[in-house]
Amino acid sequence: MLVEKNNKALPINNVLEVQQKLFGFDDFNHGKRKNRRKRNLIKSNDFQFKFDVGDYKDPEIKITDEYHTKYYIDENGIIGSLNPICPHCNSRKVIQWGLYSKNIVSEQYCGNIQIQRYHCKKCDKTFITNFCEHFDFYSNISNSLKEKSWQIKELNWSSLRDIAKYYKIFYDIDISHETIRKALIVIEDNEIDYNIGNLSGYYGYDAQWVKINKTWKFRHALYDLTQRMPVAELFADEESNRDVYDFIKKYTDYKDRIAIVTDTKAGYDRVMDELKFKRHQYCTFHFKKNLNKLIRTKINECKRKITKKLKNTYENKSEKFIEEKTDEELQPFKDEIRYALQLIYYIFKEQSLDKAKSYIQLIKANMINFPDFIREYLEVNFLPHYKSYIYYLEKPYKGKLDDTNNKTEGYFRATLPKGQKRKYRSLQGLINQIYHRGNGLIKNQRENQKKEKPKMFVR
Repeated sequence: MLVEKNNKALPINNVLEVQQKLFGFDDFNHGKRKNRRKRNLIKSNDFQFKFDVGDYKDPEIKITDEYHTKYYIDENGIIGSLNPICPHCNSRKVIQWGLYSKNIVSEQYCGNIQIQRYHCKKCDKTFITNFCEHFDFYSNISNSLKEKSWQIKELNWSSLRDIAKYYKIFYDIDISHETIRKALIVIEDNEIDYNIGNLSGYYGYDAQWVKINKTWKFRHALYDLTQRMPVAELFADEESNRDVYDFIKKYTDYKDRIAIVTDTKAGYDRVMDELKFKRHQYCTFHFKKNLNKLIRTKINECKRKITKKLKNTYENKSEKFIEEKTDEELQPFKDEIRYALQLIYYIFKEQSLDKAKSYIQLIKANMINFPDFIREYLEVNFLPHYKSYIYYLEKPYKGKLDDTNNKTEGYFRATLPKGQKRKYRSLQGLINQIYHRGNGLIKNQRENQKKEKPKMFVR
């Protein structure tokens, strides 16, 4: 679940020192009442404020026009609410009850402010004028300043310490990398919804394993093929078909389920049928990958048998002689495989559905000449549902539906390279890292789409 605002406290040391370094403000020296009870700050999402400093040498705190009907600043610079209401009991029977002093750091203002404190006569509790939309609970760094770390992370995936250096360069503020790490935590759940808006109806789905503290997690991703943007992600303990069904159903409407590309894992066809996708395209790359893996295994098995036989026959011959003799006897077997692969791969090189179907008929007629293991593989894994491999050639889907899941795989590599799969110590850290990287890719893609808009030609 996406959390719009990070509610964690972000402490910063030596605020007054930062204040002096940046602006040279004088502290406010307003009188405080002797009765200084323990402050009971109540979170509220109904208020927001902004500090507008016009002259750094003689700073003046102002309330923007948008909020001048809610807050006031008196002649002593104390900020209060024009219509104070007790957040505990919603009573309006409140009186002023001392001041609350707070050091703040923002782009517009850095220094100490005095906030009016109130006492409720009905419930006998105190509260202060609250600005939680601008400053998180127990935080003296503004939300807008913390959000700069999101923007930097999405722009070039900088490290935490590099982001801290940017704050020092542009704002002359010392912020620890731990503070920045907490500011980057915006996802508290195990799901990411990128909220890209209208969906094209053409998707790629894939799952990737990640390892966190010796525990395996599965990363499920749904990718919009036409817009080239991630739709959503789910991090789960397993890769069950039920998880796949619930995940895709949650983030797509029935009307938006036109076609989807997946690998050839067992059970995916049933899941996509239940979701009522019009077309379920099998990834041709995974088909070739699985077939090539089987071929390598069979060639190695055959090579070992031939080598063992030759060593028993030519006991006194050198290793080089045995290798050359093995390659010579293995060549006919490789030629049979090459002939079979040539016919099979021609299917995926064609741009016409009719020609692709004609090659399938040609394969059926020539399967007697294929090696036994290739013939068995085709009979079990390809011919019963060969149409699922060539849906991308049908007229309604041509140019929209991909024959492979390479775009989703590319998204995986871009947001979590292979060398970083075992790097993260917490699932929360991994999810938020992927979230910011995914957002950065979405922003870049939107900019590219604007540049690729067709130009108007004048006759």
